[in-house]
Amino acid sequence: MTDYSAYIDSFKGIACIVSLRKNGESLSDRVTIAAANRKYLASVNKLDEEFVPNRPYTYYIAHDPNFEALTAGCVSEHKISHQYVNAELYNAWLDFYMIPLEDDEEGNGYCLFTYEMSANPDSEKMVGISAKTAYMVLKTCIKLRETDDFREALNSIVKDIRLQCESDGCAIILTDTEQRKIDVLSVDSTDDFVLSDDDIFLKPEFYNIVESWRDCMSGSNCIIITGEEDLKNIEAMAPEWYRSLVFSGIKSLVLYPLRVGRNLYGYVFASNFNTDKILFIREIMELNAFILSAEAENFRMHAKLEHMGRTDLLTGVLNRNAMSKRIAELSSTASELKNGFGAIYVDVNGLKRVNDSRGHDHGDEMIISVADKIRTVFDTDSIFRVGGDEFLVISADIGEKEFYSRFERLKGVARITGEPSFALGADFSDSDIDIERILHTADQNMYKNKAEYYSNTPGADRRRR
Repeated sequence: MTDYSAYIDSFKGIACIVSLRKNGESLSDRVTIAAANRKYLASVNKLDEEFVPNRPYTYYIAHDPNFEALTAGCVSEHKISHQYVNAELYNAWLDFYMIPLEDDEEGNGYCLFTYEMSANPDSEKMVGISAKTAYMVLKTCIKLRETDDFREALNSIVKDIRLQCESDGCAIILTDTEQRKIDVLSVDSTDDFVLSDDDIFLKPEFYNIVESWRDCMSGSNCIIITGEEDLKNIEAMAPEWYRSLVFSGIKSLVLYPLRVGRNLYGYVFASNFNTDKILFIREIMELNAFILSAEAENFRMHAKLEHMGRTDLLTGVLNRNAMSKRIAELSSTASELKNGFGAIYVDVNGLKRVNDSRGHDHGDEMIISVADKIRTVFDTDSIFRVGGDEFLVISADIGEKEFYSRFERLKGVARITGEPSFALGADFSDSDIDIERILHTADQNMYKNKAEYYSNTPGADRRRR
């Protein structure tokens, strides 16, 4: 094998010689570091060790199929490779080059790998791309700015990406680590690519697979699958994802995270793409991911603020502002409610006594418990906390039989011994619907039920209104 130790020491910047050995069981085994200068060893925290030539590259950095593919491409095609990438492993942007070198007599290939690191992206370096890529990225920027419909813009962008990648499917998803779920923002696919009802992509369990992607990247800036060998690597690292890929007929995949700094917001990916265009596709996906990351962050922040603006922070049900908006919407379309409209008022019994005797923390626990009980019968998006101890359930187009069936179930929950007690009042109409009248009647019925509670419960402190 060629000795590049003297050659690499002449480089002033971070540099190493990457070798692609001719013989080996897998690409991971065959990619080694043949020589490295002190700055490279310092960058991978190996400066205090004696360098041993031709150790697997995974001794210095985590397993990275992306790095392996770039090495193989540079060595086999004898072409310079340049990329400017956001590398999570270093929490930095890398401006790197791979430059092919002469093969040795045994058929082993070599390339020079050198890079610079910076904490923040450099716009000047990001524009050093092909005219075709620049055109595509410009289209993305324009589409995001020329419409107020964010999802419509994403649908168009995703379709553009899929067509440029010659892919059978492309998608953008957001991840919600608190709720452990994903939000599929946009999907575009060919007519031939149809997901079956059994595909895990359509199920809540898909979040478990998405969680494995970060580990599969091992600090890289993407995941690229181009064939059987890459799929075998996925099988070893994430068996559940591998089974899903096989089930869906995925033979190739390019996947980039949407992140800003350390904050991960989601992913953009394309499946079964044209692997002959891998360098162009990497450019397209890398830059689009950079642009879409900021948009995903804004979307998530906007959604969070919107959620906070309409959600009661104590109980997690909707708040009074959301109730007022919902009633106004329904009032304007009351004539279109074919199956009728019903309302239920719920009021916590004995809250004042608990607040006075045990403290407001225990009172809050009562309120939360009652909200949870209502949720056992009605969906959260139909429950509103309209006062300190008062809730309203709005049921539109539910049907009279179903409405009163649920009301009876809620009355049963209210009668459970040892649980927080609450008063109930309901009203329903399926003809000449007057929403204000129905709400008023339900409220009056709740007051009657509350009066019965206090008359039948000696020692209860009646709350003054």
